[in-house]
Amino acid sequence: MGLRGMRVKLLNCGDAPYRLNGYPALRVLDENREPFEGVRVVEGSTTMTDPGPKAITVRPGESASTVLNWRNTVTHGTNVNGTFLEVTPGTGRNPLSLRVPGGLDLGTTGRLESTAWSLP
Repeated sequence: MGLRGMRVKLLNCGDAPYRLNGYPALRVLDENREPFEGVRVVEGSTTMTDPGPKAITVRPGESASTVLNWRNTVTHGTNVNGTFLEVTPGTGRNPLSLRVPGGLDLGTTGRLESTAWSLP
């Protein structure tokens, strides 16, 4: 079926609570950390349970996560094979760039789904 998935975990390494609300902002980047054109990030998922957007507080030493999924569906056009994922936890937060083991092979559809941030 070509279904892929991964969890992105945000660990609060600070000494103050970290507030999140909703979905992360995501960008798929190539090996030069340039964004792919035509990638569609969808908030919510057709294949996974999404807790839905709500305000959460991540206490120091605790974590929150979002789950991503995609299909390597190839129809026509150019394949999206991302090397990095840029994650912005929320409005006004700095983006973080992560190397994705095995890459993000979104096929030609360029569709990436994410769940809202949630506590474990």
